Amino acid sequence: MSIIKYRPDIDGLRAVAVSLVLLNHFGLSFFSGGFVGVDVFFVISGYLITAIISRQLLMGVWSFRQFYIRRALRLLPALYVVLGSVLVLGYFFYLPGDYALLSQSALSSLLFSANIFFWKNSGGYFSPNAEEMPFLHVWSLSVEEQFYFVWPFLFFLICKIFELRGRRLFVLLLVFLSFCLAEIGVASDYSGAYFLLPFRAGELLLGSLLALSLEDSRYSGFESKVLANGIAVAGMALILASAIFLDESSSFPGVNAFFPCVGAALVIVAPLYGQNFVSCLLSTRSLVFVGLISYSLYLWHWPVVSLLRYLRVDLTPIVMFTAIALSIFLGFLSWRFVESFFRSNASRDSRIVFFLATPVFLIVSFGPILIYLKDGLPGRFPYALLTQEELNNERQRYWQGIKTIDTDFTEGGGTKKVLLVGNSHANDLSYSLTENDFQGKIKLIGTTHYCFNFGFGAVFSEKVDHCRERFSAVIGSPELRSADVIYLHDNWGGKDFDGLVRVLQMIRSVTTAPIYVIGPKMIFEESALNISKYAQQDRFITPLSINKYSRRFQRKDLVDYDNELKEFFDRDLGLASVQYVSALDAQCGVEMNCDILSEDTGEYLYFDAGHFTLAGAKIFGKKLKERNSFLF
Repeated sequence: MSIIKYRPDIDGLRAVAVSLVLLNHFGLSFFSGGFVGVDVFFVISGYLITAIISRQLLMGVWSFRQFYIRRALRLLPALYVVLGSVLVLGYFFYLPGDYALLSQSALSSLLFSANIFFWKNSGGYFSPNAEEMPFLHVWSLSVEEQFYFVWPFLFFLICKIFELRGRRLFVLLLVFLSFCLAEIGVASDYSGAYFLLPFRAGELLLGSLLALSLEDSRYSGFESKVLANGIAVAGMALILASAIFLDESSSFPGVNAFFPCVGAALVIVAPLYGQNFVSCLLSTRSLVFVGLISYSLYLWHWPVVSLLRYLRVDLTPIVMFTAIALSIFLGFLSWRFVESFFRSNASRDSRIVFFLATPVFLIVSFGPILIYLKDGLPGRFPYALLTQEELNNERQRYWQGIKTIDTDFTEGGGTKKVLLVGNSHANDLSYSLTENDFQGKIKLIGTTHYCFNFGFGAVFSEKVDHCRERFSAVIGSPELRSADVIYLHDNWGGKDFDGLVRVLQMIRSVTTAPIYVIGPKMIFEESALNISKYAQQDRFITPLSINKYSRRFQRKDLVDYDNELKEFFDRDLGLASVQYVSALDAQCGVEMNCDILSEDTGEYLYFDAGHFTLAGAKIFGKKLKERNSFLF
């Protein structure tokens, strides 16, 4: 049997409160002060808790132990599920530093001190950083929980010391002091005024004062529909006006919080004077349903908002509608299968509750500790671990281990023999071929990064003699004469079409083997490591999103150069068996979407701005083979 009579209109008022919060958090500017929904919740909680305690004391059935068990079963299961679910999602989406901070906020939520944590770490409830903290909204739950720890004991003492009139006066004094303290805190720009219990207790105590006031028998027989409607409409008007006219720049809490709190109190008290329009509306099935799931809905909605903001998703109308629908769906599931389950089974078999709750409690408790101690588990993101020095060292090891430099064409009889000429970018092509089942032998002759056009042209004027020597080594090599096919590839660091024709003519004067000129691959304006870091700073954290971000750093001039080369080789150059192969077409496709990370593993595809890692070479070679199988 319920200690106090169930009132569907209060569930409807909960629905109004949570709806205002949702619409505000999802960016509906019309309800810029929708955060006052939390204050409405505070008044409802203070009213119900005090009414229950007072009635149980009067009946002689009060038990601190039973009170806290019921509070725990009401609040904790759904909270643990949300905390655990967000921590699991955070594993896939949050950067190590942010994940460590997320774990700390989860721990503070478990310890009923989230309001203190966010006061210290968020920079203020309305700060941009706060929007990306998935557990920020739990601050209000922590305020309520702290109130529950203090108020039953204090109220018990008050009841022992004072009669009903004295209790009201004492609570009224506490309400006055708390609101005054909040107003002083706001006036002095003290951030704790928003988060901490002493500044918010007045809102809960206003509900307590209402519960004590309604114990008077004078309210039980007096009815007036006109008065009831007037009180209810005035109350709802105060709530909605606060939600519409307040915004994040308004001084809050303090006096501005007093108005929606009084509004909530008026809506609660109105039915005691008779049936009224507002209470009937609040008692409709749809609003009661939203009110029933309001706690779980409140818990779920902010992680949805926060994750979207963290991932830099624009809250377009479609996204906003979908996110609200998802929040309602998750809230319903949580209410139906978590809240209702634990509350109904607790009275029948506490062993079931203990068996199911214990592993969830252990995971949610020790998981954040592990995440924090492991600095946010940075191993989840290989691209977030390496330094440029480590990448450069690995590049040198990679180049030094290239085996095609030492290939001997005199061995192996009828095996297809390919001469590959170019600078360090030819190293990448060599790995791209050998790592994709190339059939034959490859001899790599390097021309160094000082030269372009495969050794013929000098990037720097002081390196002309050096490049002349490198190109002479190519023309004079025995492999050029014995090769079955010639591959030419570098980074096309200069543009000299006359020189390019001269290169091809000189090679053709030595051999009749087919020549494949392979155009530039994509080079970026920043190193892959820097691009990855810039992307992560802007909250692009998945390989897919970082790759999309990286496209703003692509060198567009290489795409233009590639198109020029295509046109150049379409002309009649007077050279037999010379074919141009676009590396960019193979690597990046028609839309020129060139990646710096493997979307499967998050591995770097580049050591720097232009050279492939082994993973990058493998992926490029696979694409090249699909498009130009004759090269293999």
